[in-house]
Amino acid sequence: MRLYKVSALVLKAVNIREADLILTLFSRERGKIRVLAYGACKPGSRKRGAVQPFSCANFLLCRGRDLDTVSQADLQEMFPALRERLDLLGYASYLAELVDAFTAEGEAAPAVFELLQQSFGLLGHIQTALLTRAFEIKLLTLLGYRPCLESCVSCGGALGGEPVYHAGAGGMLCPRCAALQHGGLRCRRGTVATLRLLLRWDLRRLNRLRPDDAIRREMRQILRRHMEYHLERRMKSLQFLRLIGEDY
Repeated sequence: MRLYKVSALVLKAVNIREADLILTLFSRERGKIRVLAYGACKPGSRKRGAVQPFSCANFLLCRGRDLDTVSQADLQEMFPALRERLDLLGYASYLAELVDAFTAEGEAAPAVFELLQQSFGLLGHIQTALLTRAFEIKLLTLLGYRPCLESCVSCGGALGGEPVYHAGAGGMLCPRCAALQHGGLRCRRGTVATLRLLLRWDLRRLNRLRPDDAIRREMRQILRRHMEYHLERRMKSLQFLRLIGEDY
């Protein structure tokens, strides 16, 4: 059939003509899809609300030769808080960019869809930095990129008092194995323990956590290094977060 339905979040919208858009969607049923939305920017278009970045909508899509096209779009959730605060807009852009960067087109990942949808809904209600760290470690886990946090990735032994994160090794090293490597990041046991908690806990529980500034900084550094090692680039949205004064 030429027509098919998906429930999707809008990761990105790019103008190609005055009223037309190319959308990058992440759907529950089919994963990432790039589609054309003709006339979506016209003042009277029924698609206009549904095609805004970070919106969740039900789409009726028509198969095309190069890109599928949007025949109908029914808005389900707008997440208005993301448009009322500049910092939340920046973090939503970052989460969407991560999903776009780590996923391939046409590969269904319903758990990733649920994670992103829940995270959009919780931005502004949960500690933003912790929510972002939890999203990162959960996304890496769902897609098979999680760093080893339970034991030394090299020898399999206990991490000891001062574990060292090493991107090339794929996770944490004990001090003995870390001495044989270059470029590791020494961190505290509390940092590793907090990362494990973020992985296990439901996002709605995160306000119960109160890690100190050092642990927050080390978690940010570990996850940033890990993602950039696998992606071989930095996220563009981080520039915007720094520009508005967010300490990412």
